[in-house]
Amino acid sequence: MRVIETLARSLDPLYGLPAATRQEFVRWYRQAKLPQIRSVAFLTTVLYLIYAAIEQNVAQDHHGLRLLVHGVLVPLSLLAVGVMSFREEMHRWMRVLLSVAPISAVVANLAFNFRNPDFAYFVPEIYLNLMWTFTVSGLILRQALLTASVSTAVLLAFTLLDAMQPGAQQLHFIWILAAFSFGVLCAFVMEKAHKTMFLHQDRLALSASLDGLTGLWNRARIDQLFADEITRAQRYGTPFSVILLDIDHFKHVNDDHGHAVGDSVLRQFSALLRDNVRSVDKVGRLGGEEFLVILPEIDAEQAQVAARTLQERIRQFDFDTVLRKTASFGITQFHGDENPQHMLDRADRALYKAKAGGRDRIEVH
Repeated sequence: MRVIETLARSLDPLYGLPAATRQEFVRWYRQAKLPQIRSVAFLTTVLYLIYAAIEQNVAQDHHGLRLLVHGVLVPLSLLAVGVMSFREEMHRWMRVLLSVAPISAVVANLAFNFRNPDFAYFVPEIYLNLMWTFTVSGLILRQALLTASVSTAVLLAFTLLDAMQPGAQQLHFIWILAAFSFGVLCAFVMEKAHKTMFLHQDRLALSASLDGLTGLWNRARIDQLFADEITRAQRYGTPFSVILLDIDHFKHVNDDHGHAVGDSVLRQFSALLRDNVRSVDKVGRLGGEEFLVILPEIDAEQAQVAARTLQERIRQFDFDTVLRKTASFGITQFHGDENPQHMLDRADRALYKAKAGGRDRIEVH
């Protein structure tokens, strides 16, 4: 089982990760592919116009239909893809068109040229089509594989129905196999590289959002989460509250025992906060010994219950060297159309009141 898992991870860097992470990668990957889709669509449009012009001088029949397909329909489809790439609401239809266009091109090529003496001149378009689908089009591997498989199935069906010379048929098959396999391999390697890049970027983003000492959200990230929660509350009319707290007499810890012990107390205190709130709550370090807890969909009364739970856990915990410590709490609830600083100011006033009242207290503003 371990061998299978190791092999699976080597092939897929996202193996074993939650479905939400995989879906996030697909969204990120599709977004990353947009510049490629856009530029390739416009370039291929130009190449097909050139192809249509040359084709008129080479082909022996269907000149009007060839010009309509290769000089009008295909370029217009590709131009549509390029234009739709600029509009997010059109991206779904853009991907549909990208998936259908290569199959249509294969069918058109076979309809015009199969069993034609000049078929050898036109068949390279089909081989290029398969590699284009995998490596150039901008489709993700799963979509490219489906599109190229349909194109290949159509191509093989036509080929098997035709009484080609054995040698020519074998060459045709090997070129189909080469185009398909090279395309799959290149698309797989590129997508795997993007998965690795996505994970590295995700780790870097997470690292940049965490407080280096405590592992909690840092000031910049907790400020962003705070603003996001206000936006959500304003949009949906849901309540939420915050708890601003700090460790009582923390300066004495550093003065009497040194900063190493102080850092240890901060780490243990942070773990207590993180382990005694809900999974949807956000805990961050504002600086020094001051912390902020964001409690979505909770009013001030429920926030007091959460604060009392934290207060008891802190009172009962034996910290390294200093043993028992306490904390002071300031609570406030979202009041409607306001910004994070207004809420934070109210919570700060409540915290100041708790400290002025003797510390190890919970106050609401």
